Amino acid sequence: MPKIKYLFLLLLPLCGFSQIGIITDRADWEIGLNVGPMNFLGDLGGNKGKGTLGPKDNNIPMTNFNFGLSASYFPKKWLAARLAFSIGRMQGDDRIIKADLNDANSFEVARKHRNLTFRSPLYEGFLAAEFYPTVLINNLINGEEGTPRFRPYLLAGIGLFAFKPQGLYTKDGVETWVDLKPLRTEGQGMLETGVPEYNTWSYCIPLGIGIKYDISEKVSFGIEFVHRITGTDYIDDVSTNYVDPGLFDFYLSPEQAEIAKYMSNPSAYFPGAPGYTPYAPGKKRGNPLWNDSYLSSTFRFTYRLGDSYAEWFRNKKSIRCINYF
Repeated sequence: MPKIKYLFLLLLPLCGFSQIGIITDRADWEIGLNVGPMNFLGDLGGNKGKGTLGPKDNNIPMTNFNFGLSASYFPKKWLAARLAFSIGRMQGDDRIIKADLNDANSFEVARKHRNLTFRSPLYEGFLAAEFYPTVLINNLINGEEGTPRFRPYLLAGIGLFAFKPQGLYTKDGVETWVDLKPLRTEGQGMLETGVPEYNTWSYCIPLGIGIKYDISEKVSFGIEFVHRITGTDYIDDVSTNYVDPGLFDFYLSPEQAEIAKYMSNPSAYFPGAPGYTPYAPGKKRGNPLWNDSYLSSTFRFTYRLGDSYAEWFRNKKSIRCINYF
């Protein structure tokens, strides 16, 4: 919660700036289209060594695409408020981990034998502040007579996202994707475990960097990298410990219980060690100390509304060199 408080304080000045910008002809609006790869960082998958939430455990084969629309308001040339919406898919798979199966004590082998898979759609919306340092420097030196065509920026904000984890259920050689939350794979909502059920939505804190270049007075192209910190550890339906499989018989229908027993602990079905079950009830299934996160690297195409840049762009050759940064 402290992180959310600080982000609200960061975004608060936008309200004041908008009151200045909206009543002048220097205020600008942009609409944008975003598209690019995105990756999930959570309990599933990873690479050699102890699992982290950093780039080390990013699995390229689990890359999916993210599509989004945005609208940005510029009360100042160097500051903007962006409202953005996007859809995508997150994915993780223990089976793709590269590991020496003869080293049974290694972290990566333990995760590979866990044999868990997941996928989930992503629906996200956020409000963020964009800060353009080179534009601010240019304004301090040259006044507001021009804006750099090439502009790096920082981004920070807060938002909400929804997800729906599914796992790969295998029976008689046939693989089927099944919804995981109703199966209570870690005993969620069971009196015996005390583990609460999780929501399929949460807040996110997008933090990123980007670069934008004006192709014309109206159109810009940019590249942006954004990492999202989230408020949940259940995007992949994995967080705490293994539970007694007998509990599923009391809380689920016979058909659901059969599926839940498999999905909660498919280590017995690991292709390289059929029948080998290293994980008993109470053993660690995930890491509840770290929430899940996800990241995107997108190409942005933006279209500027209004004519506040037109005169500058037509006379850009007369602008001093810092404007070409």
